[in-house]
This record gives sequence, C-alpha cells and structure tokens, in this order.
Amino acid sequence: ASNEINYNLQRSGRILDFTTTISTDLKILLIGDSVMAQLAESFDEMTGGVKLQSRQILWEAWTGHEGGTVVGPTRGGGVSAFWRMTGLLSQSMKGKPPANAHGGGWSYFEIGSLLDHRYRVDIRSEMNAMTTVGAFDAVVFRVMHGWMEIEEITRDRLVEAIDLSYELLGAKTVILMNVPFTNNVKTMDDYWGVQDINDNIRHIADTWHENRNDDGKGVQHVLVQDYDAFYNHVIWANALHLGYNVSNPLVASRKTFEVEGEKFLFDRLNDGGKFSPSIPMVCATRQLTHDGGKCDRNILWMDGMHVCPETMTARYGASIACLLGCVYNGESEKNDDSIRECEKECNDQFMSVMPADEAWISSHTTMASFSG
Repeated sequence: ASNEINYNLQRSGRILDFTTTISTDLKILLIGDSVMAQLAESFDEMTGGVKLQSRQILWEAWTGHEGGTVVGPTRGGGVSAFWRMTGLLSQSMKGKPPANAHGGGWSYFEIGSLLDHRYRVDIRSEMNAMTTVGAFDAVVFRVMHGWMEIEEITRDRLVEAIDLSYELLGAKTVILMNVPFTNNVKTMDDYWGVQDINDNIRHIADTWHENRNDDGKGVQHVLVQDYDAFYNHVIWANALHLGYNVSNPLVASRKTFEVEGEKFLFDRLNDGGKFSPSIPMVCATRQLTHDGGKCDRNILWMDGMHVCPETMTARYGASIACLLGCVYNGESEKNDDSIRECEKECNDQFMSVMPADEAWISSHTTMASFSG
C-alpha cells in the first residue's frame, strides 16, 4: 500500500487541464437540476453533439433554460440526453409542477418527448434513415441535496427512483452520484446527514441483487460515482495552495476528510447571502476585502455549488464513460465483484486529483462505452 501511495504522489500527468472525448452506442440520460444541466451540456460536447450538430433542445423549463435535450446520434451512434428535475424520480411527484419548482415534479409529456424523439441514424450519411430513442440503456441521477432536504433523501426514495428508471425509461443500468460538500451544507449536522445519504447510496449499490427476483427485468446494475470524493480532492488541493494546514488528498482517508473538514470547510465568505460559499472552494487567495465578502476567484467553482465547466467537467465525463464501461465493455456477462472492482478503479482515477496519464492525452485516446 505504501508503494502505491508513493507512486500516486510522484506520478506525473494532467489533473484538470485536459478535455475528454467519448464514443458510445449507449443511450444515456442524465437527470438533475441546474448543476446537472452544466454537466450534461459538457457531456454532450464530449460525445460529439457540437461537432456533429446533433444536439436539440426538446423543451425549455422556463425561458432561456433547458428542460430536456437530446444528442442523437453521438459519436459512436448512441444518445446523450438531459432531463431537468429538482428531485428524485418518484410516482408521488407525477403531475406536480416541474423544474424549477421545488420537489421534482414531472409529466408523461416530458417522458414522451425524450423517448419518442426521432433522429438520423448517421448524421454524416447522405441516407436519411431515422430512428427513435425508444428506451435508455443507462440513467445517471444527481442526488439533489438542496432542492431536497436531507430527511427526504431516504433509502426508499432512492430505490424508487432506480426502479422507475426501468419502468418509465427502460434503463437497466443506473449511476447514482453521491452528495458532495457544497454551500447547501451549512452545519456539521448537515455534513453528517450527507454522509449518511452517501452510506445509503453505497449500500444500495452493493446489495442491489440481494432479495430481488426480477428474472432479468428491471435495473440490473447500480453503480456509484464518487462525486463527493472528487469535490473533496479538489477542495483539499486548493486549500493546500491557499496555505491551509490540510493533508494531500491523494493520501487522505475518509476519516481524514471528516476530521480536517470540520476545521476549515465552513470558513466562508461573509457576503451576506443565504448560501455563502466556502473560501477553499471558490477563492484563489485568502486575501479578502475588508468586510470579508469577496476574494479573487479561482476557476473551480462559480458559487460553491455550480462548477466552472471548462475546468471541472472533463473528469466527470471520463468517469461516467469509465463506469458504463465496467458494465458494457468486454465480456457480456460480468459478476458483481468484477464490476465493483472496476467501479473503484474508475472513481480512484477520475473522481480525484490523480494525474491523468500523459500518454492518454498525447495519443488522443477516446473514452469508449459500447453495448457489445
């Protein structure tokens, strides 16, 4: 273990200064709020939406703000879609006011708009063959603490969202983004509440097949994107730059993040706002204005919640492609242990500040997830 730690500390490569290119024939749907809208738009670009000019806005949540989008086809022939929602998918929210209303309302109009969307099979071909989305292979959920209170994000609500991913959208793979530290985490009680949510997410994924007899129907694979670790790694790296007495995130354990985080994460700008950001998240220096309300900003987070996409989304997209590859690439039948091992490798590499191998970048490596 010590040899691996030393290698990680000495390894050279890019951390945030690279872009990601993805090729996939999978149909992927990202569900979430304005943060997910940022991530989805970047993911669309990684899958070729801009280059292929195959991205369409299906509806606006409100003027100027996308509610549903589809890239079809992606590089590789798949689909990348986004559905704006302010809560986890639930039957109890059917017909309730949709985003940006509180609670996660949704409608069959939105589902129909996504599933019935028609697109050209090959955007570059002179043939005009068309197809419909029909169903998604995978759904990615941003678990939205902020729009949802901590006590609302229960195991039952998470499991219901997973099940509905298949029942309403046809997906057999679900990725749950666990909950990171943000400006919605205002107290240590909130912090521990978020950790309990993340423990629930981990347990649901690890035990998904226990006591379930679905005969191959329903969601078959639940994976976790360790988004919490990614935020921690970048916050701690920036905190070191700012002079905080914290550990190198590449060698920090969860216990280290918990103990050290209590001492500095709540060091916030005194900007008078309801959701004041943490200084080690958004500041490039610790030199504040006389009232403590402003600092020179970094290019990591815009406000303690929304990321700066040009800097922070490449690892997100690479992680999603990697996680989907754990299920779909290679052998058609994989046991859960091999998927869990692959999931850990994806999170360790991309949901961290582990340098990306320079050879991947210089050789123009494309991340790929294919259904086989």
